[in-house]
Amino acid sequence: MQEHFREGMAERLVLRLNPLAAACRAAEAPVIFTQHGHPDSDLRDPSPSVLVNWWSAQGSIRYGSPAWQLLPELHREPGDHVITSKRTYDAFQGTELQDLLQRHGCDTVIVAQTCAEWRVLLKHTNTAAPPFIPSGRSAFTKNYRVLFLSDGTATASKAMHEASLLNLGYGFAHIIHTCSAAAAVVKAAAAAAAAAAARKAAAGQAAAGGEAAGEAAAGGEAVPKRPPKG
Repeated sequence: MQEHFREGMAERLVLRLNPLAAACRAAEAPVIFTQHGHPDSDLRDPSPSVLVNWWSAQGSIRYGSPAWQLLPELHREPGDHVITSKRTYDAFQGTELQDLLQRHGCDTVIVAQTCAEWRVLLKHTNTAAPPFIPSGRSAFTKNYRVLFLSDGTATASKAMHEASLLNLGYGFAHIIHTCSAAAAVVKAAAAAAAAAAARKAAAGQAAAGGEAAGEAAAGGEAVPKRPPKG
């Protein structure tokens, strides 16, 4: 959610996304923001960047410019990650995203975005992917389960938005229709994980208690082996 995409896209998504990000943090799932931008060396004609040539240098986002900044309305916390090395549609390409996902043990991504993207990554739960199809497809081909937010994403027109949802839902992503529904999924997954951890801990304590009782019954001494018959 960058300033470049504020009007008509990003500004109407922020209030929906902040509660979802808060739910992810509460579930100890990483929240990852991406900022797309090009260095001055890309912003010339012709450009070494195919993407810049497509949109023109004037239509591209300069790294570090006001348009490159994340919207201040986005709630960010010290433990969140911000990826600033994104130069193309695919948020995995040339960035540290894959390393972050692996480091956190994520198997699912929840995608929330405009034509650039904002992403929440859930450990053993959910997350999001990127500029509509490229990053969502990329996450899927890297064996991540992709959850794509219908009301947490936006693009240039309603027709393009619906076409993207149709394409993603057919081959790459589970479409979640509201951010509040995604937050409920996150909370339920966190509760299930906590319950599983509690059961595992209880089973370990029970096993340890059984071993202690067995040692006490045997007087804490090993039973001597019988000598071999001569």
